[in-house]
Amino acid sequence: MELVLEKSSAEVVLKPAVDAVFALFDGQPVLFSATGQKIYQLDQVGGFIWCRLAQGASLAAVHHEMGELDIAEPVARQFVQQAISSWIDRGLLDVDRRMSTNCAFSTVLGRHRISVRAENRDLLQRLVSLFCASDNVDGQADIAVEAMMLEDQVLFGGIDAGIHRCGVEALAPTIKARLTDRLIRSDRWVFALHAASLAKNGAGLLLCGEAGAGKSTLALQLVGAGFQYSGDDVALIESDGTACGIPFALTLKEGSWEWSSVSHSNWDGVTHRRADGAQVRYLPVSNAHNGSLPVGWIIFLNRVASGSPELTALDQLDSMRRLIEGAFAADGRLSTTGFFALKEIVSGARSFLLTYCEAAEARELLVDLCNGKA
Repeated sequence: MELVLEKSSAEVVLKPAVDAVFALFDGQPVLFSATGQKIYQLDQVGGFIWCRLAQGASLAAVHHEMGELDIAEPVARQFVQQAISSWIDRGLLDVDRRMSTNCAFSTVLGRHRISVRAENRDLLQRLVSLFCASDNVDGQADIAVEAMMLEDQVLFGGIDAGIHRCGVEALAPTIKARLTDRLIRSDRWVFALHAASLAKNGAGLLLCGEAGAGKSTLALQLVGAGFQYSGDDVALIESDGTACGIPFALTLKEGSWEWSSVSHSNWDGVTHRRADGAQVRYLPVSNAHNGSLPVGWIIFLNRVASGSPELTALDQLDSMRRLIEGAFAADGRLSTTGFFALKEIVSGARSFLLTYCEAAEARELLVDLCNGKA
């Protein structure tokens, strides 16, 4: 099915990044990036496009002027698009435009207020599906995401310096990955764990495992059993050993779509494409928990092809070693502060290896465990 997006009447205005400069050497146009510490050589057409953008010309004007140079419009558009894509990827261009506040919302993740604005409602809806709830409280945002169309691609910025581009179907997964990285790099956390997180009776439950271990599916099963959802991918850890999930909407792969559509009739079911090529959909969970909790249970997932679910108790040292393997920090190193935060978690939690095949059966074991029956 062809994806058709609402068009905006506003014109995207591109301009040189503040640290990108143009120069001529023996008549040869070049660009210099102070950030990248690189010189990029341009041909004459590229030099013309850059100079016109630097003068504030619109893309429509550039296309028209290239036509006056006897360059056919389809060829002109191709030249311009290729040049702009290359310059965006190298951090040489910025965008200058004002978008309507009607296509906007805000939310809170990892104690950061995030505002999202999009060029039109189609783009906004693709981004809204990432989050469990909006929080349209007036106030300064810590992170301000903006997304707009340029030809058949999306330009977005606000998460870090500069602007970036991606395909429409990749927008939500790309924004999620970049927001997650930004939150991990915040100085509010000492490190992060690959773990889904849930809350039960004022304590946190961590489901630890790499991609494919079944964190999202099992988390959804536990939500149905009365647990409060807090995130299905990454848990942020404070220096005191408390954990804070990132409550993006649950990520569901193709095998779970039919069941989720039946059990959640109001689900929008919009399909997105991740960087690894996998198609996913996002399922928002109502009443998600957004904050830090002491960890009561640590469950390491071991998904197998068949067999009944089984919980095996782990001692503190074994649990510590497993957590260190799944821990990551902004600078790639687990600090001594992070080590003692992990020790605090392990000392206060019960740790288990869960070997299972079916998530529904594993859920019953975990429900009994957290209710003191196992």
